[in-house]
Amino acid sequence: MAALPNSQPAVDTVHYYHADAYVLDGSLEQPVQTEFKKQILVELPQSGKIQYERAIPYQLKGLISYGGGYTQVSGHQSTKAAGGFTTVATSVVEHLNVLDVLTADRVVGQISTTHPPYDPEKGLTDTVPSVSFLGTRFDNLKINGHAIEPERHLEIVGPKPSGAASYFDEKDFLDGIEEQYTSISGVVGLPEWAGKQYRWSRAAVQTPDAKGCSTVECSLISGIKSAPKVSFGHVIDLPHFGKIFLGELRVDRQAGQPATTQAGPTADAYTFHLSMIRLEMGCLAKGTAKVVALDANGTGGKGSGGH
Repeated sequence: MAALPNSQPAVDTVHYYHADAYVLDGSLEQPVQTEFKKQILVELPQSGKIQYERAIPYQLKGLISYGGGYTQVSGHQSTKAAGGFTTVATSVVEHLNVLDVLTADRVVGQISTTHPPYDPEKGLTDTVPSVSFLGTRFDNLKINGHAIEPERHLEIVGPKPSGAASYFDEKDFLDGIEEQYTSISGVVGLPEWAGKQYRWSRAAVQTPDAKGCSTVECSLISGIKSAPKVSFGHVIDLPHFGKIFLGELRVDRQAGQPATTQAGPTADAYTFHLSMIRLEMGCLAKGTAKVVALDANGTGGKGSGGH
């Protein structure tokens, strides 16, 4: 729990940090049956500070390997005049090799969020965080020895909504995601599975479930230059290998609650989940994997129970 510097005691601003990151997670069924769960996982304490782990070279029987990398999460009070609380999650893998088909010199995923400080005049009406993916990239990503160029769209979430507005009501954000889905669904010869998976419904995104949760899925990659023939948007469906998904982003929203409990009202909470490479393999090897994955959120508000 962190208190905002120079705040008046009556305001009693608090913030609870959250972030985690890892370089590899998944399991194989063939040619070996094994799990490799959340390699080099770091988790940020609620009080913030910094956690860091360096990855040593890893190899799974010549099937999946990397030469190094690191994970880092940190939380600190913003140095900007407006104050607030900044959380950063970073995951990096170096010299990645999957089945000698998918390789990369370096893959970097990074999420940074800044939550505004609690303002007693605004209450919980201005607690939506800003988010940035600056630093996120692929260096020398190749498939079967041929370089491919993911086209980044790191600004897809857009600027922080004003006041009590939600990302899930921001027209530019939703229009950008709809454009991604439309681009995929319009590909000639789109596989049947992709046609079912990438169906867009704005109403479904904006309608919370019974617990007040909403989710939207998109990608920080809008397209892939020099990709194999069977590709669409951020997805490559590679014969004899499987499916490759790049830069997948999921944004979760937990709707706030009114002042109906002893703890008082709560603000909307957002969590940003990023997976730089997700694999669904089914021929040379059978299994699933995530490479460079991380998430970040955080909650805050007035102290003494209100957050």
